[in-house]
Amino acid sequence: MKSFGDRLRAARIAAGMTQEQLGFALGVTKSSVSAWENDRETPGFRLLPSLRTALGCSLDELIVGPAAASATRDTVREAPELYIGNADEKTLLVRYRSLPPKRRQAVLELIKPAK
Repeated sequence: MKSFGDRLRAARIAAGMTQEQLGFALGVTKSSVSAWENDRETPGFRLLPSLRTALGCSLDELIVGPAAASATRDTVREAPELYIGNADEKTLLVRYRSLPPKRRQAVLELIKPAK
């Protein structure tokens, strides 16, 4: 399995960038990019959105690898009920989880599909 540094190097090369160009795009030095690619260091959390933009790739694939990222997408396709699609769904889920068990059961009975 490839390391983060290997995936980063491959993504940088696929984007047609040198270490220096990537560093410039992120506001870091070429030696920082080199350290990441050689797994001596990792980029800070604040750099991840810029890294995604500069390389034009998915952070899932960059951080965990293509197989794991694909598994995440497959889970969403296979179990869409586990995927929160918008703010309203998130609000409902948060409110549901804050209910005591008996009220949760009542809500489930209320929204049960008709037979």
